[in-house]
Order: sequence, then C-alpha cells, then structure tokens
Amino acid sequence: MPALLEYPLTLLSLALLLNLALPPGRVQLALVGGLARLGGRLNGEHYGARYLHGAGLALLFCLLLPLAAGYWALAVLAPWPSLLEPLLLWCCLDLGRLARALPRCLRQVDEQRPLARLTLAPLCLRRTDPLSPLGLHKAVAEVALLRLAGDFALLCWYLAGGVYAALLFALLRLCVQAWPVKLTSWRAFGLVPSHLYRAMAWLPFQLLALTLTLYPGSLRAIRAWPQGRLWPWPAAGRLLAVAAAGVDATLGGPRRYSDATEYYPKLGSKQYLSEAQVRALLGRLAIALLFWLSLAWAWLLVPLYHG
Repeated sequence: MPALLEYPLTLLSLALLLNLALPPGRVQLALVGGLARLGGRLNGEHYGARYLHGAGLALLFCLLLPLAAGYWALAVLAPWPSLLEPLLLWCCLDLGRLARALPRCLRQVDEQRPLARLTLAPLCLRRTDPLSPLGLHKAVAEVALLRLAGDFALLCWYLAGGVYAALLFALLRLCVQAWPVKLTSWRAFGLVPSHLYRAMAWLPFQLLALTLTLYPGSLRAIRAWPQGRLWPWPAAGRLLAVAAAGVDATLGGPRRYSDATEYYPKLGSKQYLSEAQVRALLGRLAIALLFWLSLAWAWLLVPLYHG
C-alpha cells in the first residue's frame, strides 16, 4: 500500500492543521496588497471599460503563467516536492485567521466595540466604523460564510484537479480581493477575474448550502433557497439565505463600501441576528466542513482497508 503521505487528502489535512496552528495573516495581506498595487498601475478612470476588461484578464494570465512555471520548477528541484502542496494551501486558506479573529470579535462587541470593528476590518471590504452591534454580528456571519466557502472551494479544486487547479483558483481568489468589483474604481478591471472565480466556486458553494439544509430548521432553510436569486451573485446569496434561515435570522441589508450606503436584499427570516445565533451558525459551518472532510477520508480509507 502506498504511504498515506502520497495522497492529496493527507497533504490537504496537513495544510489545514498548519493553517490553524500558524495562520498566514501577514502573508495574505502582503499578497493582496501587492496585487492591488500591481493592478493600480493598469487601472484608471480615464480608460474605457473594454480596455479595463482586457487589462484585468491580461494581468491575470501574466501572473498565472510565471507562477505555474515557478511552481513546476520548484517541484522538480525540491528534495521533498510533495511538501510544497501543503505550503501552497497553507498560505491561501483563511480558516486559521477566522478561527482566531471572529470569536475574539464576538467577545468584543458588547464591551469593546471599537476593538471589535478593528478586529473585523482586515477581513471584510465594508467599512466597519459605522457598524452597530447588529451590523457587527451580520458582518461576522457573512465573512465566515463566504470566506470559509472559498476555502471549501479551494480544497475541492485541489482534490478534483490537483495543485495547478488549486493554484488557479487561489490566484483568482486573491485577485477578487485585490480588485473588488463592489468598488466603482475596480468594477471594470476586476470584472473578468470575478466572473471566473464565481464560475469555479459555483458548485462548491451549492454543495455547502445544501449541507446547511440538513440541520434543525431545514424547512425554513429550504424555503429560503430561492432568495439567493436576489443577491448579486446567486450562489453566495443561496448560501447566505440558507444559513440565515436555518438559525431563524436575517443576513444582508444595507452596508457601506464607500461613502455611499448600498442596499442589498435581506435574506433568511425576519428575525434580528443575535450573538447566540452567530455562534450557532459558526458551529454549523464548522461541522459541515468536517462532514465533507470525514467523507473524503472515508472514501480514501475504506478501499485501502478492504485491500
């Protein structure tokens, strides 16, 4: 029987443990900041939309090809090439950062609200200064759902397509964070990477949303499924709607990415989101991810056990 270390699932599990033990927060912020500065050299209000669409796509390919070639060269020259894959996944996962920052933010909401806003600010695009306790609870829940769903999609692509598929998805994810289409100044430049990211993340987001319908409150969650069409990205909207309805609460609503307030649809039920419901939602999300990881391990180990 081949050593377990030769299996992608083992390397994926090592990356998860490493990410939880040593969250790569500074590495991710440096990568996103570097991509934003690089994109800023090509992005400008005086350019037309067609040029900006092409420039965003061209820069994406100019980044992807050297990264893929560099990774291939390292894999050929490194004495332990299989260890490069967990390191790549480690620096692209948000799980470790969220596992430390979000519980701390929830503890700070009541007594140290300014600190809660500062804790949340690096994890979301919206402005956290004007957020009320309800707004902070919503932001924590939405950040957890969307970022951990992104982690889930990254790991799915790694298992389905190998390290180069994961590299492509990770690069798209970083580009989406660095060139956010929610901001007017980046809307045209980041449009193509955003569409590519959404296409690759569509199926994993649907699978995670379906998993969240298995908890208590499943009838509410199933009834909320069509609400996802109201969100700018329906796959993310379904995930938010199902998760919110499952704990009988509301997500979405107005938020500020710039000076202007933007009005997003409200998803889920009509009840306000409380801290207890946020914690319940985070617990459900963690168990859902563990469910898929356990299912993957069972898929691997049962055939090995039976020879």
